[in-house]
This record gives sequence, structure tokens and C-alpha cells, in this order.
Amino acid sequence: MEMIKRPLHITEKIMRVIAAICLAGMAAMTGADVFLRGAFNTPIFGCEEIVAILGVVAVGFALPYAHYQKSHIGVEILVRRLPKRVRETIGLLTNLATLALVSIITWRMFLYAGTLAESGEVSMNLELPEYYVVYVLSFGFFVYALCLLADVVKFFGKREA
Repeated sequence: MEMIKRPLHITEKIMRVIAAICLAGMAAMTGADVFLRGAFNTPIFGCEEIVAILGVVAVGFALPYAHYQKSHIGVEILVRRLPKRVRETIGLLTNLATLALVSIITWRMFLYAGTLAESGEVSMNLELPEYYVVYVLSFGFFVYALCLLADVVKFFGKREA
């Protein structure tokens, strides 16, 4: 288990840094665009597309980090009053349901990216191939699914110990 968990943790760290860089890039691009529009009446061509792409990468790459930080939405008022065993079972069921959903999303997104690649779909202004962005988002969901799977395996490993 440790052989799988360590590379997954390193991947999550790298993705977290990339997500933070994308977030900073979004802020810088938006700020520069607003400044140039106000000061010189010249917007940055394709700024909306670049910010949207950076936003997709930031969200997709932040998913594993959010999972490890347990910063997802939970009904703590109800769950924290339950016995520990019941809480753990609810956590397992939630992870399994999320794993199933995220796996389907990853699979369908990967197929959709292939369809976009075949059709040659590009963005409106900059004419950037959109399938790259969908592949990157699919990768983010894939790593998130691996994090969920690692938690499920850890749950059953803890039961056997």
C-alpha cells in the first residue's frame, strides 16, 4: 500500500502547486486585462479563454488536495453524534459512491476529449484545441478517483489489522 500511496501523494503535491499557479495566473490575467481596458482601452485578446482554461485546470488539479484536507461538504452536526463505527461506515459508503461517480465522470470525459480531438474543435478566439483541456481535467478526476480508492483500501486494511 505504501508503494502506491507515496507516488499518489507526490502527484497530489505537484497538482496542488500547478493549481495554485493557475489560480495566480487567473488573477494576474484578469488584473492586467482590467488595467489595460481602463488605462489604454485595449483588452488582452483571448483573456476570457485563457482565464477559463486556467480555471478548469485549477479546479481539476485541486480535487485530490481538497479530498486529503477533508474540505468537502459534510453534515457534521448529525454525523459527529453517531458512534465511531457508524461514522466510519458512512465515510466508507460516501467514498464508494463518490468513487463510482468520479470513475464514470473520468471515463466519459476521456472519451469526450477523444471526440473533440477527432472533430478538431478549437476555442473561439485563440483557436486552441479544446481536447487538451478536457484531457487535463480528466487526469485530475482520475487522480481524485485514485485518492478515493486508496482511502477505501485503507479502510479495509485497518479492519484486518
